[in-house]
Amino acid sequence: MKNQRLLALVVLFALIPAGAGARGFAGGGYRGGGGGGWDFHGDTASHASTGPYGGSHNTSVTNTGNGYNRTTTSNYGGYNRTSSGGYNASSGNAYHSTSASSPYGSRNSSTSGNVYSGNYSHSGSGSNGYGSYSNSGSGNYYNHTYNGSGTATNAWGQTYHYGTSANNGYVYHGGYVDTPYYHGYSAWGWNGGYAWYPAPYYWGGGFWGAFAIGAAAGAVAYGAVAVQNVTYTSYEVQPSSPGAQLLANYKLTQTPCGPPGLVVITGPNKSVICAKPNGAVAAGNYTLNTSSLTIVSQTTS
Repeated sequence: MKNQRLLALVVLFALIPAGAGARGFAGGGYRGGGGGGWDFHGDTASHASTGPYGGSHNTSVTNTGNGYNRTTTSNYGGYNRTSSGGYNASSGNAYHSTSASSPYGSRNSSTSGNVYSGNYSHSGSGSNGYGSYSNSGSGNYYNHTYNGSGTATNAWGQTYHYGTSANNGYVYHGGYVDTPYYHGYSAWGWNGGYAWYPAPYYWGGGFWGAFAIGAAAGAVAYGAVAVQNVTYTSYEVQPSSPGAQLLANYKLTQTPCGPPGLVVITGPNKSVICAKPNGAVAAGNYTLNTSSLTIVSQTTS
Protein backbone atom coordinates (compact mmCIF):
# COMPACT_ATOMS: atom_id res chain seq x y z
CA MET A 1 0.00 0.00 0.00
CA LYS A 2 2.86 2.39 0.78
CA ASN A 3 4.26 1.93 -2.72
CA GLN A 4 0.79 2.46 -4.20
CA ARG A 5 0.38 5.71 -2.29
CA LEU A 6 3.80 6.89 -3.39
CA LEU A 7 2.96 6.08 -7.01
CA ALA A 8 -0.39 7.83 -6.69
CA LEU A 9 1.38 10.91 -5.34
CA VAL A 10 3.74 10.85 -8.32
CA VAL A 11 0.77 10.62 -10.68
CA LEU A 12 -1.00 13.51 -8.98
CA PHE A 13 2.09 15.67 -8.90
CA ALA A 14 2.80 14.95 -12.54
CA LEU A 15 0.03 17.51 -12.93
CA ILE A 16 1.94 19.98 -10.73
CA PRO A 17 5.27 20.50 -12.51
CA ALA A 18 7.74 22.28 -10.26
CA GLY A 19 9.06 24.52 -13.00
CA ALA A 20 5.88 25.12 -14.92
CA GLY A 21 5.67 28.73 -13.89
CA ALA A 22 9.30 29.40 -14.78
CA ARG A 23 8.58 28.89 -18.46
CA GLY A 24 5.18 30.48 -18.06
CA PHE A 25 2.85 31.60 -20.77
CA ALA A 26 5.58 33.70 -22.36
CA GLY A 27 7.70 30.78 -23.53
CA GLY A 28 10.57 31.21 -21.08
CA GLY A 29 11.12 34.88 -21.80
CA TYR A 30 12.34 35.51 -18.27
CA ARG A 31 15.38 33.28 -18.45
CA GLY A 32 18.43 35.42 -17.93
CA GLY A 33 16.41 38.59 -17.70
CA GLY A 34 16.46 41.15 -14.93
CA GLY A 35 17.38 40.71 -11.31
CA GLY A 36 15.72 38.94 -8.46
CA GLY A 37 16.29 36.46 -5.66
CA TRP A 38 14.70 34.33 -3.00
CA ASP A 39 13.44 36.13 0.07
CA PHE A 40 12.90 33.88 3.11
CA HIS A 41 10.61 34.92 5.97
CA GLY A 42 9.98 32.12 8.44
CA ASP A 43 8.16 29.32 6.63
CA THR A 44 7.54 31.34 3.46
CA ALA A 45 9.90 31.71 0.51
CA SER A 46 9.39 34.06 -2.41
CA HIS A 47 11.24 34.78 -5.62
CA ALA A 48 10.75 37.64 -8.05
CA SER A 49 12.41 38.39 -11.37
CA THR A 50 11.89 40.70 -14.31
CA GLY A 51 12.38 40.21 -18.00
CA PRO A 52 12.56 42.35 -21.12
CA TYR A 53 9.72 44.72 -22.06
CA GLY A 54 8.43 44.89 -18.51
CA GLY A 55 7.77 41.21 -18.01
CA SER A 56 7.68 39.82 -14.47
CA HIS A 57 7.71 36.45 -12.78
CA ASN A 58 6.89 35.83 -9.11
CA THR A 59 6.79 32.62 -7.09
CA SER A 60 5.94 32.11 -3.42
CA VAL A 61 6.09 28.86 -1.47
CA THR A 62 4.67 28.33 2.02
CA ASN A 63 5.71 25.45 4.27
CA THR A 64 2.59 24.47 6.23
CA GLY A 65 4.35 21.93 8.45
CA ASN A 66 2.40 19.12 6.77
CA GLY A 67 3.27 20.05 3.21
CA TYR A 68 3.38 23.16 1.09
CA ASN A 69 1.41 25.64 -1.02
CA ARG A 70 2.90 27.33 -4.04
CA THR A 71 1.68 30.17 -6.27
CA THR A 72 3.38 31.47 -9.40
CA THR A 73 2.38 34.45 -11.54
CA SER A 74 3.89 35.47 -14.87
CA ASN A 75 3.14 38.55 -16.94
CA TYR A 76 4.55 39.50 -20.30
CA GLY A 77 2.83 42.11 -22.40
CA GLY A 78 -0.73 40.85 -22.86
CA TYR A 79 0.10 37.37 -21.56
CA ASN A 80 -0.80 36.47 -17.98
CA ARG A 81 -0.55 33.15 -16.19
CA THR A 82 -1.19 32.12 -12.58
CA SER A 83 -0.68 28.62 -11.23
CA SER A 84 -1.14 27.21 -7.74
CA GLY A 85 -0.42 23.84 -6.21
CA GLY A 86 0.00 22.17 -2.88
CA TYR A 87 -0.01 19.03 -0.80
CA ASN A 88 -1.04 18.14 2.76
CA ALA A 89 0.68 15.02 4.12
CA SER A 90 -1.81 14.54 6.96
CA SER A 91 -4.94 14.50 4.82
CA GLY A 92 -3.26 13.29 1.64
CA ASN A 93 -4.92 16.03 -0.40
CA ALA A 94 -3.08 17.48 -3.40
CA TYR A 95 -4.22 20.15 -5.83
CA HIS A 96 -3.11 22.15 -8.84
CA SER A 97 -4.82 24.93 -10.77
CA THR A 98 -3.84 27.14 -13.70
CA SER A 99 -5.36 30.25 -15.23
CA ALA A 100 -3.90 31.86 -18.35
CA SER A 101 -4.97 34.58 -20.76
CA SER A 102 -3.60 36.33 -23.81
CA PRO A 103 -4.95 38.60 -26.56
CA TYR A 104 -5.88 35.39 -28.41
CA GLY A 105 -7.84 33.54 -25.72
CA SER A 106 -7.96 32.16 -22.20
CA ARG A 107 -7.97 28.83 -20.40
CA ASN A 108 -8.47 27.52 -16.87
CA SER A 109 -7.85 24.11 -15.34
CA SER A 110 -7.87 22.51 -11.91
CA THR A 111 -7.03 19.07 -10.55
CA SER A 112 -7.35 17.65 -7.04
CA GLY A 113 -6.78 14.24 -5.55
CA ASN A 114 -6.06 12.24 -2.43
CA VAL A 115 -3.13 9.83 -2.25
CA TYR A 116 -4.76 7.73 0.49
CA SER A 117 -8.18 7.16 -1.06
CA GLY A 118 -7.00 7.38 -4.67
CA ASN A 119 -9.90 9.65 -5.60
CA TYR A 120 -9.18 12.48 -8.04
CA SER A 121 -11.10 14.97 -10.14
CA HIS A 122 -10.39 17.64 -12.74
CA SER A 123 -12.11 20.38 -14.70
CA GLY A 124 -11.08 22.78 -17.43
CA SER A 125 -12.38 25.41 -19.81
CA GLY A 126 -11.09 27.76 -22.46
CA SER A 127 -12.05 30.00 -25.34
CA ASN A 128 -10.54 31.84 -28.29
CA GLY A 129 -11.62 33.19 -31.65
CA TYR A 130 -12.31 29.68 -32.92
CA GLY A 131 -14.70 28.63 -30.14
CA SER A 132 -14.78 27.37 -26.58
CA TYR A 133 -14.58 24.14 -24.61
CA SER A 134 -15.22 22.78 -21.12
CA ASN A 135 -14.53 19.40 -19.56
CA SER A 136 -14.58 17.59 -16.23
CA GLY A 137 -14.02 14.12 -14.85
CA SER A 138 -13.33 12.04 -11.77
CA GLY A 139 -12.05 8.61 -10.90
CA ASN A 140 -10.10 6.42 -8.53
CA TYR A 141 -6.47 5.56 -9.14
CA TYR A 142 -6.50 2.33 -7.13
CA ASN A 143 -9.75 1.00 -8.61
CA HIS A 144 -8.73 2.00 -12.16
CA THR A 145 -12.05 3.73 -12.75
CA TYR A 146 -12.73 7.05 -14.48
CA ASN A 147 -15.65 9.00 -15.97
CA GLY A 148 -15.22 12.23 -17.85
CA SER A 149 -17.11 14.38 -20.31
CA GLY A 150 -16.80 17.62 -22.19
CA THR A 151 -18.28 19.95 -24.77
CA ALA A 152 -16.76 22.12 -27.47
CA THR A 153 -18.46 24.86 -29.47
CA ASN A 154 -16.96 26.30 -32.63
CA ALA A 155 -17.23 29.81 -34.04
CA TRP A 156 -20.35 28.83 -36.03
CA GLY A 157 -22.23 27.79 -32.90
CA GLN A 158 -22.01 24.04 -33.49
CA THR A 159 -21.61 22.11 -30.22
CA TYR A 160 -19.92 18.73 -29.89
CA HIS A 161 -20.09 16.43 -26.87
CA TYR A 162 -17.61 13.74 -25.91
CA GLY A 163 -16.99 11.36 -23.06
CA THR A 164 -14.50 8.84 -21.70
CA SER A 165 -15.00 6.09 -19.15
CA ALA A 166 -12.70 3.40 -17.77
CA ASN A 167 -13.40 0.36 -15.63
CA ASN A 168 -11.18 -2.64 -14.85
CA GLY A 169 -8.85 -1.99 -17.76
CA TYR A 170 -11.57 -1.27 -20.33
CA VAL A 171 -11.56 2.27 -21.73
CA TYR A 172 -14.44 3.72 -23.69
CA HIS A 173 -14.50 6.87 -25.80
CA GLY A 174 -17.60 8.29 -27.36
CA GLY A 175 -19.68 11.28 -28.28
CA TYR A 176 -22.80 12.36 -26.49
CA VAL A 177 -26.05 11.72 -28.26
CA ASP A 178 -27.98 14.97 -28.06
CA THR A 179 -31.55 14.88 -26.80
CA PRO A 180 -33.35 16.81 -29.53
CA TYR A 181 -36.62 16.97 -27.63
CA TYR A 182 -35.93 19.42 -24.80
CA HIS A 183 -33.27 21.88 -25.94
CA GLY A 184 -32.97 24.94 -23.74
CA TYR A 185 -34.37 23.27 -20.65
CA SER A 186 -32.57 22.06 -17.55
CA ALA A 187 -31.94 18.32 -17.62
CA TRP A 188 -33.56 18.06 -14.19
CA GLY A 189 -36.18 20.75 -14.57
CA TRP A 190 -38.89 18.07 -14.64
CA ASN A 191 -37.77 17.06 -11.13
CA GLY A 192 -37.98 20.51 -9.59
CA GLY A 193 -34.33 21.10 -10.52
CA TYR A 194 -33.11 18.35 -8.15
CA ALA A 195 -30.62 15.96 -9.74
CA TRP A 196 -30.84 12.25 -9.00
CA TYR A 197 -28.55 10.87 -6.30
CA PRO A 198 -27.86 7.11 -5.95
CA ALA A 199 -29.61 5.33 -3.09
CA PRO A 200 -27.98 2.25 -1.53
CA TYR A 201 -29.52 -1.22 -1.74
CA TYR A 202 -31.46 -0.47 -4.92
CA TRP A 203 -30.81 -1.91 -8.36
CA GLY A 204 -29.02 0.73 -10.39
CA GLY A 205 -29.02 2.94 -7.31
CA GLY A 206 -32.71 3.54 -7.94
CA PHE A 207 -32.09 5.30 -11.26
CA TRP A 208 -34.41 2.92 -13.09
CA GLY A 209 -36.89 2.65 -10.22
CA ALA A 210 -36.86 2.00 -6.49
CA PHE A 211 -36.65 -1.77 -6.22
CA ALA A 212 -34.25 -3.76 -4.09
CA ILE A 213 -31.05 -5.41 -5.29
CA GLY A 214 -31.24 -9.20 -5.64
CA ALA A 215 -34.94 -9.74 -5.10
CA ALA A 216 -35.76 -6.81 -7.42
CA ALA A 217 -39.08 -6.48 -5.58
CA GLY A 218 -41.78 -5.09 -7.80
CA ALA A 219 -39.63 -5.33 -10.93
CA VAL A 220 -40.17 -7.44 -14.03
CA ALA A 221 -37.15 -9.18 -15.57
CA TYR A 222 -36.45 -7.83 -19.05
CA GLY A 223 -33.91 -10.29 -20.42
CA ALA A 224 -30.16 -10.23 -19.88
CA VAL A 225 -27.05 -8.87 -21.56
CA ALA A 226 -23.33 -9.73 -21.37
CA VAL A 227 -21.01 -6.82 -20.54
CA GLN A 228 -17.26 -7.56 -20.48
CA ASN A 229 -18.02 -11.31 -20.36
CA VAL A 230 -20.32 -10.94 -17.34
CA THR A 231 -24.07 -11.50 -17.73
CA TYR A 232 -26.42 -8.99 -16.11
CA THR A 233 -30.17 -9.28 -15.71
CA SER A 234 -32.20 -6.36 -16.95
CA TYR A 235 -35.44 -5.17 -15.35
CA GLU A 236 -38.39 -3.15 -16.49
CA VAL A 237 -37.89 0.60 -15.97
CA GLN A 238 -40.38 2.00 -13.47
CA PRO A 239 -42.65 4.93 -14.42
CA SER A 240 -41.68 8.38 -13.07
CA SER A 241 -38.09 7.23 -12.44
CA PRO A 242 -35.07 9.16 -13.79
CA GLY A 243 -34.51 6.24 -16.17
CA ALA A 244 -38.01 6.58 -17.54
CA GLN A 245 -37.41 10.30 -18.12
CA LEU A 246 -34.11 9.50 -19.90
CA LEU A 247 -35.90 7.14 -22.29
CA ALA A 248 -38.64 9.72 -22.87
CA ASN A 249 -36.04 12.39 -23.71
CA TYR A 250 -34.74 10.19 -26.52
CA LYS A 251 -38.17 8.78 -27.48
CA LEU A 252 -36.80 5.31 -26.74
CA THR A 253 -39.01 2.33 -25.90
CA GLN A 254 -37.57 -0.29 -23.57
CA THR A 255 -37.48 -3.85 -24.86
CA PRO A 256 -36.14 -7.11 -23.37
CA CYS A 257 -32.37 -7.49 -23.72
CA GLY A 258 -30.92 -10.39 -25.67
CA PRO A 259 -31.58 -9.97 -29.41
CA PRO A 260 -28.98 -8.16 -31.55
CA GLY A 261 -29.46 -4.69 -32.98
CA LEU A 262 -30.65 -2.99 -29.79
CA VAL A 263 -29.70 0.16 -27.90
CA VAL A 264 -27.88 -1.16 -24.80
CA ILE A 265 -27.47 1.38 -21.99
CA THR A 266 -25.20 0.65 -19.03
CA GLY A 267 -26.36 2.62 -16.01
CA PRO A 268 -25.26 3.11 -12.39
CA ASN A 269 -23.87 0.13 -10.49
CA LYS A 270 -23.52 -1.88 -13.72
CA SER A 271 -27.26 -1.92 -14.33
CA VAL A 272 -28.26 -2.49 -17.95
CA ILE A 273 -31.43 -1.82 -19.93
CA CYS A 274 -32.20 -2.20 -23.64
CA ALA A 275 -34.38 -0.26 -26.06
CA LYS A 276 -35.37 -0.27 -29.69
CA PRO A 277 -33.28 2.08 -31.86
CA ASN A 278 -34.93 5.09 -33.49
CA GLY A 279 -34.03 8.08 -35.64
CA ALA A 280 -32.21 9.80 -32.76
CA VAL A 281 -30.32 6.82 -31.30
CA ALA A 282 -28.76 4.07 -33.38
CA ALA A 283 -28.26 0.50 -32.18
CA GLY A 284 -25.10 0.09 -30.10
CA ASN A 285 -23.65 0.30 -26.62
CA TYR A 286 -24.02 3.42 -24.50
CA THR A 287 -23.20 4.67 -21.02
CA LEU A 288 -25.12 7.48 -19.38
CA ASN A 289 -24.22 10.76 -17.71
CA THR A 290 -26.60 11.21 -14.80
CA SER A 291 -25.67 14.87 -14.24
CA SER A 292 -26.84 15.91 -17.72
CA LEU A 293 -29.26 12.99 -18.22
CA THR A 294 -27.64 12.13 -21.55
CA ILE A 295 -26.20 8.97 -23.09
CA VAL A 296 -22.70 8.50 -24.52
CA SER A 297 -21.81 6.12 -27.34
CA GLN A 298 -19.06 3.61 -26.57
CA THR A 299 -16.01 2.59 -28.53
CA THR A 300 -13.38 0.40 -26.85
CA SER A 301 -9.67 1.22 -26.83
